[in-house]
Amino acid sequence: MNHVAFWAAGAVLLFMICFWALMVRDLVLTWLKVPSLDPCHDAPLPNAVPLISVIVPAHNEEAFIRECLQSVLAQDYPRLELICVDDRSSDATASVARELFKHRIGCRLVSVTHLPEGWTGKCHALDEGVRYARGEWLAFLDADSRLEGSALRQCYREAMRKNVGMVTLSPQFIVKTFWEKALLPAFASVSCMLFPLSEVNDPESPTASANGMFYLISRRTYNAIGGHQDVKDLAVEDIGIGKRVKAAGLGLIFANGRKLLQTRMYTNFRETFNGWSRIISASMNYRLATVLKHFGTHLLMSVPVLIMALYFYIPYARELWPSGWLLVPAVCACSMAVVPCFYYRQLGVPSKYSAFLGLGNLVLVVAFGVMIKKILCKDALQWRGTTYSSNRYEPTRLDPVRSPQCAVRPSPTVLEEVK
Repeated sequence: MNHVAFWAAGAVLLFMICFWALMVRDLVLTWLKVPSLDPCHDAPLPNAVPLISVIVPAHNEEAFIRECLQSVLAQDYPRLELICVDDRSSDATASVARELFKHRIGCRLVSVTHLPEGWTGKCHALDEGVRYARGEWLAFLDADSRLEGSALRQCYREAMRKNVGMVTLSPQFIVKTFWEKALLPAFASVSCMLFPLSEVNDPESPTASANGMFYLISRRTYNAIGGHQDVKDLAVEDIGIGKRVKAAGLGLIFANGRKLLQTRMYTNFRETFNGWSRIISASMNYRLATVLKHFGTHLLMSVPVLIMALYFYIPYARELWPSGWLLVPAVCACSMAVVPCFYYRQLGVPSKYSAFLGLGNLVLVVAFGVMIKKILCKDALQWRGTTYSSNRYEPTRLDPVRSPQCAVRPSPTVLEEVK
């Protein structure tokens, strides 16, 4: 029995080493294949540039909306309009936006008071914003995010240089509280495993994704995939948009934008846990087998399992290989200490916070347990204060099942502010 425990412990340690080796491979591929947009790099524009409509959906974002909108108004891109969609807010979100837009040309506030059946709130808000947009290009920006002054210019230049219909960015995450530092990178790692950016940028790979915090998409591309109409019931509509753009062959680039885009997704334990649980389960299309697979992976990578594996491995390894028993534990320990630092840097989070990765992974394991329970019990989706009557914890149309054909919706000739 002890020998069985020894070999099982050895297998666990080798699994951990392989996991970190694959992480190193992904980091290298990301460095090689994912462009990094830098405001210090020159990005000249042609004399004639298209109008970009920046659409910001906001639901109870009083704390963040001013800084977000100001970052758009400070852009050095010469032709843009800004549309803020107040989505049924009960705080001062609309008042802040209205005050900021006062006497400004090209700024509009649209108010949404009703959520139609079959739509998630964010999708509907974005769809409403598009109805008022005149731009040849559309930029969607979350209200809890902010852009560096050259972000639109850099992204449009990248789209032209790569001849693609959509550019999206990975952000620099702003983490302030203990639980943000401990949880966010661990939870975000799952998205990196599900959608490696090197594969997203590979035209030959079917892997596709997008980051709803910010993406720039041409009006032609947006209309060709059916806009938000085809993803209206998805809890991760950004991933759905990215999948449809790539599947339609319209060109997608996922760039490293940590110098252009900053975001503070959540501010405490409950928000981080619930928000990322929703994102991860929806990203897996609520498939129980996929959730179980990742649950097992992160369970095997947890600190308690590591301690238990070392407990059973070391005594017998010292007897079998007196001069080499330390090799496997040493490689495992070095991998755990070094690789996360580079991953955190890529994520836009200070490397020193990698010390919290073990705790974050334990909470992630618990989150997977909660996801499994919700999928099995078919719980209703709760998002941004709304409980949706229709079931969301079951496989949905995250992947495109057809080539959508959507007539181009005419843009209004005159934008009206909805008060």
